[in-house]
Amino acid sequence: MNDNLTEKEVHKIIERRSTGKTSFGEFLEELSQIGVIQYDINVATGEATYKGQHSEVKTDPQVQFVISTDFNRIQALKAIASIALPFLDFLRELAAAGVSTYNVNIIEKTATYVGIKGDQIVEPLQLS
Repeated sequence: MNDNLTEKEVHKIIERRSTGKTSFGEFLEELSQIGVIQYDINVATGEATYKGQHSEVKTDPQVQFVISTDFNRIQALKAIASIALPFLDFLRELAAAGVSTYNVNIIEKTATYVGIKGDQIVEPLQLS
């Protein structure tokens, strides 16, 4: 496992996922192979921070979504169940549900979704 992440490696994996060439499970496996142990997503901007043991790679903002100030747990769970959606559509649904950030921990196989006021949903990763 590599613990010195490079932008080129990370962007190559992101590109394959965003064009539908890999599933979410394959995406996580490829990230793990280059040393990514977790990543954080800012739902409003789409900016991501991929973290390894000793390094991290940040992506540029892609969008400007408005996060709902009302956290809707049921709507958030429906959005989470739609993780196979294209990335920006997935973020749009999370924003409408009041989710401002989320963290994917590849080692623990969990995703934590956080609302503006601190509400949280912790879910096991759906890898199929």
